[in-house]
Amino acid sequence: MAGLMALAAPLPAIAASGPSKASEWSLGELRAADVRVLSVGYRLATANAPFCRAIENAAGMTLHHIGQYPDAGAARATFGFAGDYAVLALVADGPAARAGLRTDDAIVSLNGMPLAPTAEELAAIDQVAAYRPIAWADARMRAALDKGPVALGILRGGEPMTVTVAGTPACRSRFELRPSDSYGASADGDIVGITVPMLAFMVDDDELAAILAHELSHNLLEHRRRLNEAGVQRGLMQQLGRNARITLATEIEADRLSVWLMANAGYDPRGAIRFWTRYGRQRGKGIFSAPTHYRWKKRVRLFEDELATLQASVQEPRGWYPPLLAEPPAPLE
Repeated sequence: MAGLMALAAPLPAIAASGPSKASEWSLGELRAADVRVLSVGYRLATANAPFCRAIENAAGMTLHHIGQYPDAGAARATFGFAGDYAVLALVADGPAARAGLRTDDAIVSLNGMPLAPTAEELAAIDQVAAYRPIAWADARMRAALDKGPVALGILRGGEPMTVTVAGTPACRSRFELRPSDSYGASADGDIVGITVPMLAFMVDDDELAAILAHELSHNLLEHRRRLNEAGVQRGLMQQLGRNARITLATEIEADRLSVWLMANAGYDPRGAIRFWTRYGRQRGKGIFSAPTHYRWKKRVRLFEDELATLQASVQEPRGWYPPLLAEPPAPLE
């Protein structure tokens, strides 16, 4: 379920002993999980906005599209969908909720223009076909919010109305739950994603914040662009020689910055230590034991050292200024 804009209020953690595959979760459970991911992401992004170079206005809501769901009938039974687009989730006290939006409101227009992409617009989007409509709407909604308050035309109980929403500053990134059955998390420069099994492994939101903060750090430090400029090869070649060494440097940077992002958002940075200790012992093989990543014990020591550095620093009224954000990212070598 791809989230459109970040959320805030934290939800109770899903027990690690519960279902671990996306196929085992109901649509309602996936909605709750999506809200949880986006809630923690919103909190990280808004709390660290004073230190980020790329800022956007977050509205505290997510949208979804009926075309995302293989079983449209089940989606309509669970979520309503009076139109193609609808509100998936809201922050309890976020900008969109304060403006009067409600969960399952159908969104039919943005600033007076129909929220209806053309076939040509969708064809130009480099996404799986089912997710192109939400990617299209996401791009337009984010661009409109960055210019100021947006007027959303909605349908509620069959009645049309208009709700005006103003965003709040946040580090530029959006957060989404990915309905994969594999363990993983990723960042592409704009989107932070985490899979259902990875989320199910989390004991609490401090651990979830550790993973999302790490991936957010990749975006904030422009690692995809810098890796491309350094000529790092992807795939199997990324595990070898110079490619692996430079990739490892970005992973170290992301781990270091994540500690500061967590602290500024009010999460316990030791959640990263708890998570990687447990994950390393239970699932220590695979990508996280490749030459592009520290082994879990060395990674835990890195977190401990960075936390000591943070605790010895002076906290400003707006938070701890992360050293890695104090200067523009340097070229990778």
